[in-house]
Formats: sequence, C-alpha cells, structure tokens
Amino acid sequence: MTADETSSGGTWRVRIRSAAGDVLGAGVLLGSETVLTCAHVIPDDGLPVPATEVLVDLVEVADAEPVPARVADGCWVPQRSDGCGDVALLRLSRPQPAEHAAPLYRLPPVLGRPVWMGGFPEGLDNGHYLRAKTAGRVGPRAEWVGLDPKSPRDVVRKGFSGAGVEDEATRHVIGMVVSRYDDPVDVPSAERLSVSYMIPVETILRHLPVVHRWVRGARGVDRPLVSRLTAGVQDVGFAQRLAVWLRREPLTGRAGIADVETVVIEDDDRVRYEALSRAVTLADRELSGGGPDEAVSAAPHGTVPPLGSVDLAIDVTGRTDTEVALRVADRMDLRSPGDTSPLSRVRANAVPLTIVAVGVDRAHDPEALVRFMKLLADRGSRLMLVFRDPHSRGLRLAERLFRPEADRIGTWLDELAGRVALAADREHEAAERGARRSSLSTSHAEDATALRINLTRLRSDPDLGSHRVVAKLAAFEHSVRRVTERAEETLRVIDAQQPRVQELKWQLASYTAMLGAKAESERAELIPLHRAAVRLLAEVPCDLPEACRAVDRFVAAVHTPPEGEAP
Repeated sequence: MTADETSSGGTWRVRIRSAAGDVLGAGVLLGSETVLTCAHVIPDDGLPVPATEVLVDLVEVADAEPVPARVADGCWVPQRSDGCGDVALLRLSRPQPAEHAAPLYRLPPVLGRPVWMGGFPEGLDNGHYLRAKTAGRVGPRAEWVGLDPKSPRDVVRKGFSGAGVEDEATRHVIGMVVSRYDDPVDVPSAERLSVSYMIPVETILRHLPVVHRWVRGARGVDRPLVSRLTAGVQDVGFAQRLAVWLRREPLTGRAGIADVETVVIEDDDRVRYEALSRAVTLADRELSGGGPDEAVSAAPHGTVPPLGSVDLAIDVTGRTDTEVALRVADRMDLRSPGDTSPLSRVRANAVPLTIVAVGVDRAHDPEALVRFMKLLADRGSRLMLVFRDPHSRGLRLAERLFRPEADRIGTWLDELAGRVALAADREHEAAERGARRSSLSTSHAEDATALRINLTRLRSDPDLGSHRVVAKLAAFEHSVRRVTERAEETLRVIDAQQPRVQELKWQLASYTAMLGAKAESERAELIPLHRAAVRLLAEVPCDLPEACRAVDRFVAAVHTPPEGEAP
C-alpha cells in the first residue's frame, strides 16, 4: 500500500525494544506490517541474519499493544567496512492499520533544509524530539547526510537510531537517523563539534528496493539518461571533466555569478553521451548501486563523481518550460501560496539543486527554456546545460545570459589573490616547522608556487569574458581551499603533538645520560637505537606511535644488562 500524503500526526513512529523490554532504538512503520530501522538496532545473535525477536510499539497510537517482529527475509543490510548500508526491514507478527504508515518521499537533502526527528533516549522512553538542518553529504561514498543541530542539545543520542527524519515544511519522511559524531573531549568545549547523520530515502531504496512500494516522489534521473554501466569509459578526458564539475562545491556568497556549465554533445556522438549518462547514474543515490561494482572500482582515475552530486538529470527534448518547471517543483516538493502553477512554485522558493538538462536546444521552445534555466540559476541552482548543436541559437543565448559581469570576476580574482597569499603563509609556516622533514617542506613549497602560477594564468585567461571562466575560478578556489586546509591541519597536528613529543625527548635525554656509565662496547650497541629515536622525534609532524616504540626500545636496552652479567 502506498503511504498517505500526510503523516497522520506521526503515528508511523515506532519504538523498538528487546524481549526483556530494553529500548533498542526507533523505526518507521511502512504499510501495515513492515518497519524500517537501522540494522545495528537489532541485537546480534551470531547468525548471518539475526533471528532475534523484538517488540515494536506504535507510541503515537492510543492503546496500541506491543507487536513482536523479526527481520524480514532478504531485508538485512548491515553496515559495511566502507560505511555503506546499515538498513533493515522488520516484519510484524500481526498487521496494523495502514493509515498509520509513513509518507516516505524522495527529496534531495539539499543544504539547510529544516527537519525534525523523534527518538527514545535513556530516561525518555516515551520519546523526545530534536530539530536540525540538513548539512550535506558525508562519508567515504557520501551515503550519509549530516544534520546540524538547532542547538547543542539537539544532537541525536543512543535511542534515536532508526528514527524517521521528517521534513519540516512538507511533513514527509526524507530519511532515517543512523549515527552521530563528537569531537574528542580534549577539544575545547567552545570549539567541539557534535553532528548527527541520516540515510536519505533514495539510499535506502538502493539497499532495499522493496521499499519502492511505500515511496512517493519522482526519481532524480530521467529514464533515457540511465546508464547500464557496462560500456566502460571511452572518453576519459570528458568523463573527468564531468566528475570535476559534479565534485565541485556550490558557489557561496557569489551574488550575481551563476554556476552554469554548457556542454555540446552532437547527435551522433554516442561516446560522449554514454559518458554523461554514466556520470549522472553513478552520481544518483538510488541508481549508483544498480550496476556492476567494477563500474566504480575499475573506472579510470577521476571519472567517478561523488554519490549524491546530481539532484536532477532531465531530458528536456520536446518539453516546454512549464513542463520542466513542474519536474523541478515536484522533485523538490515545492509549495507556493495562492498560485500553485509550476513556475510560481519555483519563483516562490530557493532551488539549491544541481541539475543536468540534456537536449536544451531540442526543447519545445529552446530560448524560453534557457530563460527558465536563468530563473533556476537565480534561485540557487547549479546547472549543466547540454546542447546537441554547437551552432544553436539557444547555446548562444545561454552563453550571453550566463556571462558574469567583468567587475564581479575582478572582485573574485582579488579575493582569490588574498586567499592564495594566506595559503602561502600557512604553507610556509608548516614547511618551516617541518623543515627537518624534507618531503613535507618540498611538497608545501611546490603547492604554494603552483597556486601563484595558476593565479597569474587566470588573470590573463582568454575565457575571462565568457561564462566558462566561472568553472575555472571555482576549480581554482577549491584548490586554494584544499591547500590551506592541508597546511592548517599540519599545524594543528604539530601543536597537538608537542606535549607528548617533549615528554619523549625528556625521557630520552634522561636515559641518554646513563650512557656515560656504560662500557664502550655497550654504548656501541645502544647508539643506533638512540639515533633512531632522535631521528623520529625530530620529524614534524611526528609519527608518535613509532617514536614511542623507538624510545621504549632504547630505554629497555639501557636497562638490559650485558650478556652473561646478572641482572
């Protein structure tokens, strides 16, 4: 049965307990006899699929009795070593009224979307609610989405795993709580980071396709653009270009500069078309697990985009701007007061989506569609516009509409110059403090020099007068950020290591003083161990575990009497 349009007051929220009554976590009622939760919520009984019976409580349903439940056949996906998975479905021993089911919805977890969730932490077994905002993808394959708490007290804790994450505006369930992260206790409280994580509905669908029957909302990729991921990569350079654009972070604080990439793939260019299709398929949360694993593992370097980096890939061939607006509005579940036409729904909301539109010059009215794409860019969208004819009027219009003003580009270049100088300062400091480690010093110097050279090239780039310069400046900005963060992380590591390094140096010095009392033959044996410890402690950053072992070996050797001598 399909979920109702509304949440029925949250009656889909369930509490999961052990047979002994201990709270294990939360879950989401789907249909009449299925509960979605995290795999780690169910106690591990040593079997490949747990057979442990748990109790499910419909906490928001008056007078509801606990219902025994077990993991449903074929619906157990424990968390893998790469952080993927951790989803499961439970089958209830007796059906419940279907009107209590959750309204699962495919909704791109765009940055800053207000959400809330209810769990069952210790001492609050009847439930506690938290508010947060979606904070972007995280994890090795970006399966998880961060949740920034509304306040420090709004971070999930034990008892929230499996809880549905509800979109505040639409009351649809868009994901499931899975975990949290806390900075170590030695981080100052004012700087300590605590964040929660959720698994989006589309990722759940990838792991548990049976959940489709309870999900609303259109898929993120139009069927003609879905790749079977079996053809490999023939145009590696183009595939890398696509992956770089999809990997890039959205422009922030760049008012008046649209992040738009135009691409030409002519009608008979099947190689490029398949590269594009492959990229959007791998980037989609729901589709990327549908092909062979080698599509990712054996892909040429730099050709796999991040999971979740496409929000909408649409074939606009023959479509009107109103039809495309409807597709966008439905994808984001946009609402507008009064006038509910698709264009009004888009105009009334921020639309921070990454959109790939294919066949723009084959649309019903290409120029009207390009102008609608300008509206999307103004509402916060990143756009890749794919044309089939390099001489089309629509392409010329797009290049003109999305050309940034010269003074805005000049301001951006000036800002980048300041950030390059800051990056160079950080790199110089890191290299100076790590001067005894030649590889560190050399790499930092090379990074700083490369930034200066590339900035000079950008200032004289012939694309400065076209929209294509935005992609180059954004990519360069990413490089500057990466270099700066790397240098600052090096400095943080050095500072954090200093107390322990100093302790080891004092320990080494105190035992070094004992060498004078040793015979010359003993000293000859101890000196190599001493030199190894000194060398490791001199490296910046220091390999602390290896340095500790080196000091311990030297200390143990100092205490060990010569062969044949009584201890």
